[in-house]
Amino acid sequence: MLARALLDNSALIAVAAFAFVTVISTAIYFSFFGARIQIENRLRDIAVKIRASDGLIGDTDDAAAGHGRMLLRSIVQKFPEPKLNRTRREKLLLKLAQAGFMGPGVAKVFEIGRLVSMCLCGLGGFLIGAITLRPQSDEVLYATIGMVLGGLMPTYYIRKRIRSRQIKLKRELADVLDLLVVCVEAGQGLYEAIKTVGSITARQGRLLGVELSLLSGKFAAGASLAEGLHTLTERTGVEDIRSIAGVLLQSERMGTRMAPALRAASDALRVRRRLRAEEAAQKATIKMLVPLTLFVLPAMLLVVVGPALVEIFTSFH
Repeated sequence: MLARALLDNSALIAVAAFAFVTVISTAIYFSFFGARIQIENRLRDIAVKIRASDGLIGDTDDAAAGHGRMLLRSIVQKFPEPKLNRTRREKLLLKLAQAGFMGPGVAKVFEIGRLVSMCLCGLGGFLIGAITLRPQSDEVLYATIGMVLGGLMPTYYIRKRIRSRQIKLKRELADVLDLLVVCVEAGQGLYEAIKTVGSITARQGRLLGVELSLLSGKFAAGASLAEGLHTLTERTGVEDIRSIAGVLLQSERMGTRMAPALRAASDALRVRRRLRAEEAAQKATIKMLVPLTLFVLPAMLLVVVGPALVEIFTSFH
């Protein structure tokens, strides 16, 4: 009995000693390193905001980027900047941003890619002309056609990527707008709601979440609501986002509540989506006429009229 009591008391003493040592160690750690941890977290937040304002929300450092990306980056840095006038450069940067390519050096990478594409396609055209055993002029002609096509391929790829990206943004806009309405109605400010929804949806892999994170970075860098929304609409190129930005700016200027304005914009967006779906359904019947006429109708005529034609030919013979 005595041994059991001592064993229980020793267990309690061990637990109490462990708790005491844990509390003392935690207090000592935070007393020495607490301020440093706060400073590091603050600096990390500032770095994230600066990278977001520059369009580098998804980039990593060189150590985590991999040897291939480091090698590509070093090669790109050795090339000179493309000689473009200001208007053409701004248009190119806007198209690349709408396609999802942001950050410093994207115009240089695009021009290098176009040059490489022209060289490869021109070489391919020259080889095709040489393999077909045509005269020398045909080889030069094929090489010229290949270079022209190689110069147009990057532009076509950027336009196709812009269209696919805008379609994804339109599909995600209604759900993200509902999340903004919930956050604003819960008591958060507009800036804080954009930051919260952007971080949550960006972790889910949504494009609009990344755009909202970039917008939050702009706000943290000191941009006003009008400047941030203008940058967002130019970077996405989606008409629905432009209309919602206009609603938010009008609400801010008039001093009205943001939650009803966002809810009205969400309802209007859903109405437009339904009208677009009905329009696409009406167009589907017209678009189906072409494959029906070219492929289905000849087969049906062959099945229906074929035996009669066989009988007619056999009767004549």
